Amino acid sequence: MNKRPPRNGEKIEKIQNTLLVDGNALFKTGFFGAKNQYNSKGQHIGGIYQFITVLRMLLSEDLYHRVYVFWDGNFSGKLRYDIYEPYKSGRGKDYINGTQPIDEAELKQRKLVWEYLNDIYVRQLKDEVIEGDDFIAYYCLTKKENENITICTNDRDMAQLIQDKIKIYFLDLKKYVDYSNFSSYFCYHSENAALVKTMIGDSSDSIKGIKGLGETTLVNLFPEIAERKVSINEIIEHAKKQQEERINTKKKPLKVLDNIINGVTDGVQGNKIYEINDRLVNLKKPMMTEKGIEALESLKEGTLDSSGRDLKNVLIYMHRDGLDQTIGESRYPDYLIPFKKLIEREKIIF
Repeated sequence: MNKRPPRNGEKIEKIQNTLLVDGNALFKTGFFGAKNQYNSKGQHIGGIYQFITVLRMLLSEDLYHRVYVFWDGNFSGKLRYDIYEPYKSGRGKDYINGTQPIDEAELKQRKLVWEYLNDIYVRQLKDEVIEGDDFIAYYCLTKKENENITICTNDRDMAQLIQDKIKIYFLDLKKYVDYSNFSSYFCYHSENAALVKTMIGDSSDSIKGIKGLGETTLVNLFPEIAERKVSINEIIEHAKKQQEERINTKKKPLKVLDNIINGVTDGVQGNKIYEINDRLVNLKKPMMTEKGIEALESLKEGTLDSSGRDLKNVLIYMHRDGLDQTIGESRYPDYLIPFKKLIEREKIIF
């Protein structure tokens, strides 16, 4: 449908399509998923190749005016650690000395990816204590009215950010998920994503939930979670009614219902489990610092300095790292076209 011309004195804003990339998720997908990707020098290049190739695919499938990649810093997650010490303890995170990749190849490839992205006009941001998830969440919460956003990640926590103009490309699924197909991938209503994590916890982040409660049990006990937005207070009141009905009908009370009512957990949160878990998992309340907010706003509003940035540099990097051989002679001439188009669009001021 053609857009109508503006009426006298009226301005019609251009639609801006923005791609937000979870840098750590995309890099790890390539680095650990393409273990056998080596160049002719015997150097592993899986992290670089997969990162650039997936980014190229996304740019080929849709038109994006801006691309942002957000990285975790050496102390990222410390804001949550200060609230809940077991946070990500299962991943070997070190919030005292900072966490660096142990594998030298991983560390080297991360630096090289930054170098590639810099020359193709991708906006990047890393903060020592702020997690990439929080930068993405804050960006989504402060997005422009005329802005459509695609998030690229593996992290299911990001599902709570899906809105009318926000969708997610899940790397492992290789699928876009939005309001229209959300129920095909999740057993709960999109508005309850944070609530579910608050109640059951998140084992990947070492966050304990209600004792004995899993996602399937939660949805079976409270089917409204799959139907509409609900609150924890509603769930607790519903749990009380269910327990009363069981007692009145001489059925055995369910221990898990008592645990929900009383906020019982195996974790260190104590009776503040709902309050603490909400702070840990709710991306509608991203954990930011004033410094981080200022850095993000500057990155969003600023114009990228073109000095030193050149697509020809990328060709040099590709030859240096052996990506040209991996791509193949037939694909090589057209490989950078999507990035060239991004550079041209980056120069347009919205």
